[in-house]
Amino acid sequence: MAIVQRPYVILSALVIAGAAALTPTAQAIKPPETPELLAAGKLRYGRACLACHGEEGRGDGPASFFMGAYSGPRPKDFTSGDYKLRSTPTGELPTDQDLFDTVTNGVPGLMPSFSSLSEEARWAVIAYIKSFSPAFRKPRADALPIPDPPFPSSSASVERGRAVYLQQQCEFCHGPDGRGDEPAAFASGAMTVRGKRMPAPDLTHRPMYKHGAAPRDLYRTLVTGMDGSPMPSYAHAFKDRPEDIWNLVYYVLSLSEKRREGP
Repeated sequence: MAIVQRPYVILSALVIAGAAALTPTAQAIKPPETPELLAAGKLRYGRACLACHGEEGRGDGPASFFMGAYSGPRPKDFTSGDYKLRSTPTGELPTDQDLFDTVTNGVPGLMPSFSSLSEEARWAVIAYIKSFSPAFRKPRADALPIPDPPFPSSSASVERGRAVYLQQQCEFCHGPDGRGDEPAAFASGAMTVRGKRMPAPDLTHRPMYKHGAAPRDLYRTLVTGMDGSPMPSYAHAFKDRPEDIWNLVYYVLSLSEKRREGP
């Protein structure tokens, strides 16, 4: 499903309002990864990223305690190979463009957008972030093709999508109404990551979708999964009925039209 999390104090105030559809940015021109770029990235990382992600990129910076001290998600550990926001198959590292999109767009409720930095500064930070893991020195997978929806949303597609939602047992984590308040997921330990409880995403709050809220964004989330979280890839679940992934997308989007009252 599209993944969202509860907003956290301080960072949630920094997220740009209305970031409901964080579709990939325009293809940015990546500069050569020279020693000079890496040095610039280290300097910029120290100013903008270290407080949350830590000096060694392990997600243990001094501000990390205030971001999910007792529950997830915590700041990203760049030394691990698990990246949630990707356009690549599950188990693969993100593309450089994926990293650029995340730095540019931010992560709603968790990390602010750094679009105010120049493109070169963002690429410099990305080059330095990649230095935390030797896996980035090896060949990486290409982005998966993300098609346009083959048909529009309709009451019939939403109804079929709800059936798919139940068939794929999405309610086990997200709850029957998508609110992310299903206690069974916590009781089973399914929502524990890095030793911390990770609240299931509230699918009724579209502005907080981490990977964007356009139909293609949700399709991408479903086929790639969100590595490092309980959200698996469903790339092989729809081989016999490929249209059902779009029905599921439309059903998930319909949940936000029935946003519950209150905070």
